[in-house]
Amino acid sequence: MIAYLDGILAEKKPFSAVIDVNGIGYLTLVSLSTYEKLPERGQKVRLLTHTHVREDAFVLFGFASPEEKEMFQILLGVSGIGPKSALAILSSISTRDLQQCIIDENLDVLTKISGIGKKTAQRLIVELKEKLQKSEVLTRKSANLLPKGEAMDEALAALLSLGYERSEANEALMRVASVKRKLTAEELVKQALSSNSMARIARH
Repeated sequence: MIAYLDGILAEKKPFSAVIDVNGIGYLTLVSLSTYEKLPERGQKVRLLTHTHVREDAFVLFGFASPEEKEMFQILLGVSGIGPKSALAILSSISTRDLQQCIIDENLDVLTKISGIGKKTAQRLIVELKEKLQKSEVLTRKSANLLPKGEAMDEALAALLSLGYERSEANEALMRVASVKRKLTAEELVKQALSSNSMARIARH
C-alpha cells in the first residue's frame, strides 16, 4: 500500500492530480478541498494517499491533511459509501464541518450534500458519531467541536473555571452528550466530573 507521494506536481485539475516521483507519474483522485491546497505545477508537493484495489483497477486517492484522509477512511466504513461517494462528500463539505454536523445530528445540512438523502444522513450519524469521537487524529484537531447549545456552553465554561484543560473538558462533555442530549448545564457538569477521564485528574 502506498502511504504518501512526495514529488513534483506535474498536472492538476479539479478531482485529480499527477505527482511526478522520480520520473514516474502517479495519478491521484482528490477532493476539491485538497485541489484548492495544491501548489502551482512544477512545485514540490506531498500528498497522503489511500490505495483502493479492485479487480479491474488500482486507484490512488490523495489528501492534503491527515484529518481528511482519516475522515475518508471512516466514511468507507459506512454501508453504501464507496471511495467516490466519500470523495464527493469531502468535496461538498469540510472535514471539520462534517464532524460538527454529525456531532450535532444536523440532518438539514447533511441532506444538502450531493448524493446524501435522509436515510444515508441518518446512517452517517448512527455509524460515525462514536467513531469520530474515538479517532485520535480527528479529535486532536477538533477539540472545540461540541454539540451546540446554551447548556453545553455553560457546562464548558464551568469546567474551565474549575481548572480543567479545554481538551479534557471537551472530551468529557462529548462523551456525556453522546449518551444524553437533553441535560441541563448542572447535569452535564456533574456527569462530566464523574467520568473516568476527569476523575483521574485531581484539581485543587
